[in-house]
Parts: sequence; structure tokens; C-alpha cells
Amino acid sequence: MKILSYNINRFTQEKLDKILLLNADVYILPEVACPTQVQLPEEYRMEWMGDYDFKGLGILWKSDLEAVVPQWFNPSHKYFLPLIIKGKLIMAAWPTRTNSNAPADYPQIATEALQYYAPYLKEYPTIISGDMNCYKGQAGETKQFNIQAIFEFLEGMGYVSAYHHQTGETIGNESVATYYHRFNGKAPFFLDYTFSNIPIQSYMLCEWNKETSDHVAQIIEI
Repeated sequence: MKILSYNINRFTQEKLDKILLLNADVYILPEVACPTQVQLPEEYRMEWMGDYDFKGLGILWKSDLEAVVPQWFNPSHKYFLPLIIKGKLIMAAWPTRTNSNAPADYPQIATEALQYYAPYLKEYPTIISGDMNCYKGQAGETKQFNIQAIFEFLEGMGYVSAYHHQTGETIGNESVATYYHRFNGKAPFFLDYTFSNIPIQSYMLCEWNKETSDHVAQIIEI
């Protein structure tokens, strides 16, 4: 199964058409528009959550895969969207501030969602991927809510970060970036992660395409 995880920054149909040419089995897409605003090829299906039609969190998958949103999905956690495919849990992640969870900061939003879903993260072979909006030293992090604590929480359940496991680099000391603030190549951050409690066949960060997004894509194969 090939998964492409990519915050596409301000959805356009042209962007979606372009990344669909990569022929992934599953797409995790922060900042994608809602299904009524998207034209999909017949071979793909889509689940989506968001507060605005033009921007939310979507999962797309090939229709020949058996996929279901589980009954324990809790839409109050903005935005974490679980999908079960062939017995595996794919958790799309894009912790985002909304009117309903303000004034919580991103690490708190992410932590509370992961804590809620913890029983299922323990139960299923799982991939968690997306734009986590969290980095070491960011404004708003606390002793309780920060990316290091998120790593430790997930590691305690048997998860590893695909990038850090592959490179041996530590949080906050990454040699590459996954996000360039306001498309500025001199303002790099590492915000996009994939966590897994199952073996990953391959993992890569794509090159930054500033014509498409201020983020880079992750490609995961399991």
C-alpha cells in the first residue's frame, strides 16, 4: 500500500489532479476542500472533516480497497480522521485551531486527540501521518504539551517516527525541513511526521515544490 501525505496549501483542482498522477493507494491531504468542491476520478473515494468547505482534512483511497470510518471516530478532535483499510488503521492528522478548541495550542490539540484514540492505536496496526503543526521550541509549548512529549507518548505504545528512525536524527535536529513559512526558503521547520507501530517498507520526503505548497510530501509504503 502506497500512502502520500501532503499538506497541499490552498486547494485547487489542478493541484489535486497533479498529485493523483502519483497513483498512491491512499492520500492524506490537509487543506483539501470538501467532497462537494472536489472532482475525483471514479477509482477514488473520499472522507473529509472540516469547518469550512474550502479547507479541511481529507483521506482519499482507491475504491477497490475495503475502507471504513470506524464508529469510534470522534469529530470533536480537530482534525484527526481514522480510516480502517484491510485491518490497518490509517490516522490522518492535522491538529488545527478552530472556534471550538481555542485557545489551545497545537501540541495540546494533538496530545488530547492521541490520548482519546490511544486504545485504538494500541489495538490496530497503525500509520499516523500528516501535518502535526508541532516542532521543538515552538511558541505555546508547555512541559505537558510539546512534540517531545508526543514522541514519548507514542513510543510508549510501540510507535516510531519513520523519518527519525530511518535517519537516526533527533527531534529538533533534523537535517531537512518539511515546511517553509510563507514560502520562505530561509524559514524552515519540521512539522510533518509519520508514526508507525508496524514495519514500513519505504519512507521518503519529497523535494519541496514551492509552486504547489509550503510543505513537502511524505511517501510511505507498507
